[in-house]
Amino acid sequence: MFDLKQFIADCEDALQQTEPLQLVKGLVKQAIADPGGLKAAFEPTARAKSLIDSLAFNSDQLTILGATTPPGMRTPVHDHQMWVVIGVYEGEEPNEFFSVEDGLLEKKGHRIVKAGEVVALNKNAIHAISNPLTTKCRAIHVYGGDIVNQPNRSMWNPNTMVREPYDIRKLSAYIKEMGREATSESVF
Repeated sequence: MFDLKQFIADCEDALQQTEPLQLVKGLVKQAIADPGGLKAAFEPTARAKSLIDSLAFNSDQLTILGATTPPGMRTPVHDHQMWVVIGVYEGEEPNEFFSVEDGLLEKKGHRIVKAGEVVALNKNAIHAISNPLTTKCRAIHVYGGDIVNQPNRSMWNPNTMVREPYDIRKLSAYIKEMGREATSESVF
């Protein structure tokens, strides 16, 4: 059975090694092999109203959260300024990847991370996620730093695609707005 305290300790140990990203990726792969255990471990944060409320662990070097993405949710394009390992254990998480070329955002690719899969993003990754399904997506996210207080993060206004400083309140407002659009689009 998945043990969150042991997982946190193992991730902290991995940070002391020369290849922490690869080690954490392996730990997440092991963790998602027990979807019931993960669901139970993250149940206290499953109905979180914000990123901060969904944190299972947060320090200057490491953040672990159980992400529950409701049907129809989309995020604006954003960066993390740190590596992240995402392991989906229920549903799927479509990712759109971008880069900034001559000051403009350019789409570079797409990947659907399905239940049982793990993806590692480097610190320069720029992406947006969504949940087009009628069921929740559940995933474990492990960040190589303090995702809440990381300086120099960016997000892109979904209406103008203009880069803005990352602001959790504004991001939440954009997600709500984008969710309403998804709901109205799905009616037609």
